[in-house]
Amino acid sequence: MMNWLLEPLSYPFMLRGLAAGILVGIVCAVVGTYVVLRGMAFFGDALAHTVLPGVALGYIVSGGTRETLFWWALGTAVLASLGIGAISKNARIKEDTAIGIIFAGMFALGIAVISTVRSYAVD
Repeated sequence: MMNWLLEPLSYPFMLRGLAAGILVGIVCAVVGTYVVLRGMAFFGDALAHTVLPGVALGYIVSGGTRETLFWWALGTAVLASLGIGAISKNARIKEDTAIGIIFAGMFALGIAVISTVRSYAVD
């Protein structure tokens, strides 16, 4: 039974994968603790949703080429990050509140932009 469990470790790619998994586990534990203590656990989810207006605008401008969508999404993610920093620094509110404000506003903007596209259909 032990041979069956240890046999995959005889392959070099499995050892590299195991080493990478251990390294990622250590790094994510440290970074995750820092993010939670700073009150920014919602940040990744918010950035994923704030790219919607960028994707929608990129689709309108270019017709949907991958490169254009990527750059528009990246631009809105950077703007959202800067907005979160500016709001939390100047408005004296906690960072997670600023994240929620930007998250909701950008997602609503993305839905509004998508709804202006003529080929947009609601099923």
